[in-house]
Amino acid sequence: MPIRCVLFDFDGVIADTEERNADYLAAALAHFGVRLTDADRSVLVGINDPSLLEALLKRAETPVTLEQLQAERARRGNYYENGADLHPQPGLREFLYALRAQGIRTGVVSSTRSQLILTALDRLHLVSQFDVVVCGDMVTRRKPDPEPYLRAAQLLGLAPDDCLVIEDSPTGIRAGKAAGCTVLGYTGSSIRQDVSAADFALSDFHLYRQIPLFQNLSPF
Repeated sequence: MPIRCVLFDFDGVIADTEERNADYLAAALAHFGVRLTDADRSVLVGINDPSLLEALLKRAETPVTLEQLQAERARRGNYYENGADLHPQPGLREFLYALRAQGIRTGVVSSTRSQLILTALDRLHLVSQFDVVVCGDMVTRRKPDPEPYLRAAQLLGLAPDDCLVIEDSPTGIRAGKAAGCTVLGYTGSSIRQDVSAADFALSDFHLYRQIPLFQNLSPF
């Protein structure tokens, strides 16, 4: 069945944000005496789970609530709004243009809050390139649950098997597969993760025609 829609994760797929986001989180945690290790960073990538943050806060020098941490993070700002080097992944813009010129619809599905994702898309001048945006504050269950991808397909009036999901993390790949979508694992982010569970893999959006589904997609 031909693909009628491509649904993109944001962090690590649309923009290489994950390492920078971890830096912002590390600074906020350090304010409370919690040092974020490399192992902590690897666990947090691709997951937006308050329980993980609560577990980290147990290492604080004095008792700290999740609300206090979030207030400190808000005080320090975030990469989506403040990152001077925020830019789309190489080749992404051209890939989006080629998809839309072919009538293939596009969407963003992220566990991050919608305010931050919409701000980042606006800064990247990509808002008009997506037909739907589904974020963590718009669903009951986040990835790896399939709900975000099922919601995006529903909003577009499409079946899940009409959709290709592009993810860079095992968590996101699990969500896409559980929703019944075809999944492409993207490996062009600075934090490389295991995408072996995906149906296809791609390291550079410039090379999209190497994917069988897009062999006939005209270069923009």
